[in-house]
Amino acid sequence: MIIATGSVDINEATKLAQIASDSADDLAEKMKNLKSSLDGTITESTSTPFNDGKEHNDGDMWLVMSDDVATSMYIYSGGSWKLKKWDVTSLAVKYLSALSADLGNVQAGNINGVKISGSTINGGTISINSGIDNFKMDNNGFEASNIIDGDTTNVYGGMISLASGNTGTVTLDSVKGINSRGLSISGHTIACADSGQFWFQKNGGGGGESNVADIRAGLVYSNGTALKSALSAKRDVTDYSPDEALSAVMNTDVKKWKYKNSDNSTNSQHIGPIIDDVNEVGKKSASIANDMISTDENGNYYLNESNTISILLAALKKSNQRIDELSYRITQLERKNAQ
Repeated sequence: MIIATGSVDINEATKLAQIASDSADDLAEKMKNLKSSLDGTITESTSTPFNDGKEHNDGDMWLVMSDDVATSMYIYSGGSWKLKKWDVTSLAVKYLSALSADLGNVQAGNINGVKISGSTINGGTISINSGIDNFKMDNNGFEASNIIDGDTTNVYGGMISLASGNTGTVTLDSVKGINSRGLSISGHTIACADSGQFWFQKNGGGGGESNVADIRAGLVYSNGTALKSALSAKRDVTDYSPDEALSAVMNTDVKKWKYKNSDNSTNSQHIGPIIDDVNEVGKKSASIANDMISTDENGNYYLNESNTISILLAALKKSNQRIDELSYRITQLERKNAQ
């Protein structure tokens, strides 16, 4: 009810009447959607609590409904309605979206269509099966199958880590190993199941010999090396002067040395040319022919063993040629002396 006192003009009276009518219509609409049970202790409404004209006592419940789903619950306490938070043990909903809560410990059955970010999963066994790709993680390690174009790929046990930055370093410490499309890595062994060649390629692989990657290692044991030397694979072929080769050998110093990080064992002693990358020109501690030196993409110097061997072969040919010439001259002198 609205009571006006004093003088009110027609326009103001009309305005007050309209406000009263709107309030009555709003209350009537709310009351239409209002249901009560248990002598009014539980009230259902499509609206949040409002003055429904009834007396409410502490403990009365007000449910806000959308169709047959309760969207929120209020409890009457201390003369006003207070929003009730649901306890995790009593949560049962028809649809759950935009949930933001501290859930504590959760036990669940099947969870579909879930994205988990920035979380840690501890203990037990974790399995993912897409119908084609299968992943399994437990205390024994990580196992995956059918992850490359439908071909069987198994990853077992241990740890696989990819270093950060541009090093591209892969460290494998495996209990059982990796089996991927014919490649098997087990313990300290890498093998091709089909007895084929093992390739290190860059840029995602492919491209054959034109896309092979460099390999860095310590001491390498092998039954031999196969340097590609077919004429069909070469261009800009010219003769290399034996005189130039002999000059290169004669101007290369051969030293005995050890690597700084080596021990004092017999195998730590090395003999060979040294590339002096410390002292400036004119003060080098050792000389070496330029054709025996290679550089990598970072400007680091390396002994080109293939070139070095080839230079030695050419120098040996020149030495033999000179020996033959000297032998002929000696023979001629001996004949003259014999006469």
